[in-house]
This record gives sequence, structure tokens and C-alpha cells, in this order.
Amino acid sequence: MNNPIFIPSLFSKVIAVIMVLAILLILAVVLVAGHITTLDLAGTLISAVIIAYIIHLWIYYWKRPSGEEESDQ
Repeated sequence: MNNPIFIPSLFSKVIAVIMVLAILLILAVVLVAGHITTLDLAGTLISAVIIAYIIHLWIYYWKRPSGEEESDQ
């Protein structure tokens, strides 16, 4: 039960990739639609942070050594 809920070194790598993808997505929408509202921009960036957090947890739990699995006792 001592598993971390935030791994800064892993999160920084994931957030960098996710933010690049979010910015590229925003640019693609601007090119197609011509504009984007401030609310859409803020929502995209906030969602990117939440998605990055979830992905960093998935990566951590997927890559952890098999000896660290929780026991049901």
C-alpha cells in the first residue's frame, strides 16, 4: 500500500509528450476551423494534464517489477 501516487520524473516526460500532442491538435483545429475559443483552449490544456497524470500511472504500474505486486492478504 506504499505505492506512490505521483512520480515526478515520469510525469515530466509524459506531460512533455502530451502537451506537444495537445498543441498540435489545437493548431490542427485552428487550421481547419479558423479559430478556437478561449474555453476550448483552456479545456484542452486542463484535459491534457489530467490525461498525462493517468498515463504516467499506467506506465508506472505496467513497468514495475513483478516482485512489487500487491498481495491480497
